[in-house]
Parts: sequence; C-alpha cells; structure tokens
Amino acid sequence: MRLILLSFVFLGLFISLVLYVYFYRKHSQELKKAFHLLSSKQYLDINDYLFYEQLGLPGFAHRVFLMRKIIACKPIKSGNTMQISPEAGEFILSIYRLPWITTFHKLTVFVVFLMLLLIVLVATGR
Repeated sequence: MRLILLSFVFLGLFISLVLYVYFYRKHSQELKKAFHLLSSKQYLDINDYLFYEQLGLPGFAHRVFLMRKIIACKPIKSGNTMQISPEAGEFILSIYRLPWITTFHKLTVFVVFLMLLLIVLVATGR
C-alpha cells in the first residue's frame, strides 16, 4: 500500500513538473511584458521582480504569485518603502487576460499537498 502511495506521489510530482514547464514556456513572455508595463507606468520598481525574472523557471512561480497579488487589486507592500497600488491591478486587468494564474496557483497547492504527503510517508516508514 505504501509503495503504491509513493508511486502516485512521484507520478503526481512528475506531472506537476511537466505542467510547470508548460506554464513557463507558454506564459513567461506575457508575464514579462506585463511587469515591464507596470514598471514603465511607475506602478512597480524593476528591482522587485528583475532578480526572479533572471532566475528563469525557478523564479517564474514567484513572479506569478506577485502578479496574482497585483491583480487582486489590493495594496501590496513591496520592499521597504514602495506600496503597489490597487490601480496597478486594474491597469493590468484592462490590458491582459490572466485566467491561467488561478490554475497555476491550484497546481502549486497540489504540489505542496504532494510534498507534505511524501514527508509523512517517509517519516512513518522504515
């Protein structure tokens, strides 16, 4: 039973990795353009996301979650001094359609669940 569960966990993690790469390849440029647009309109400091943009695939999840917070149209504290205003989210939503961000968030929650299940299976095993 334990071996079957471990197999399903690893299969789920592999499928999740494939989906992460799919999201990255399909939406990375769109996300990059949206952040550059926010930066050019002075809604966002380029240093808030540039490091994560340069990381490539590992930084993609952080950029997606930052954009998710922005399009929620609530004020976000960014760095020590700057606060991203709700108008930034309204501005982005008026130009881009980003429904895939919700799907990406659900995929990330699924990966967290699988990792917790893996930790429990390893901790309770021999």
